Amino acid sequence: METVGSSDIWTISIAAYAAIISTFVLGWDAYKWIASGAKLNVSVTMDMIIIGGLSEDKNTYISVLSQNVGDRPTTITNLGGMYYKSWWNAYLRRGKPDVAFIINSPSENQRIPYRFEVGDQWMGMAEQTEGLSKKAREGYLFFILYTACNRRGHRVRAQLKNGNEE
Repeated sequence: METVGSSDIWTISIAAYAAIISTFVLGWDAYKWIASGAKLNVSVTMDMIIIGGLSEDKNTYISVLSQNVGDRPTTITNLGGMYYKSWWNAYLRRGKPDVAFIINSPSENQRIPYRFEVGDQWMGMAEQTEGLSKKAREGYLFFILYTACNRRGHRVRAQLKNGNEE
């Protein structure tokens, strides 16, 4: 029977250490690859009014605000929405909305398609009609910001504030 010398133990220890480190580095590279790209923070605010301007605007608006917090630019291609009557359809059957719509021209200053650079902020608006208010109050109303990097879009729910429900 052959005994293992101290130099063999060091060789095995160094090889084991190198295997652990290389596995960690491989995992870290995989994480960086998955986490890279354009990442958007999207929020929706209802009951917005416009103050100032040449003429008074008595309309109420829904504002969609997004920031690109990722490490790559993307292109905003569309802003739309979906309405679901039930929680089940809104969260478990996402592809089957009761109503789906697009917003024709959500931003006059940042027209779609819009090159969305890292660190940029984009804002779009839609007139808040009574129909949209009713959908937000009685069901599940979502606004979806579509980009070139994400086919499903970035979806966020629009809700009326408690004090503004009619």
